Amino acid sequence: MKRILWLLFLLLGSLTIQAQSDYHTRQAQAYQREAARYTRQAEQYDREAARYNQQAQRHLREAERHSRRKDYAQVRTCQQRARRATDQAETYTRRARNARDRAQQYLRRAERELEKKR
Repeated sequence: MKRILWLLFLLLGSLTIQAQSDYHTRQAQAYQREAARYTRQAEQYDREAARYNQQAQRHLREAERHSRRKDYAQVRTCQQRARRATDQAETYTRRARNARDRAQQYLRRAERELEKKR
């Protein structure tokens, strides 16, 4: 009887360990998915920043063209547009950096979960 109880106890203990291991694996996978999502988001932000930088360059070329024509009101307007586009580019660059940092955090969490599994 003691032997049967002992085997039953070992069997239940191993099932509990297996369940915990599965939990840690699933949790690590969830963290990896979140990291991938933030990485994709950072890439999108980088594309937006590049688009705004191109816009700023276009506005500056336009301001230069107006300057040659001595249309200074348009020069000022184009410079303001370029400044706004540059500000937007900086904003999206900061968002991309933050998203990459968040992705790194989730990857570290996933790594810790996999270490708990061992």
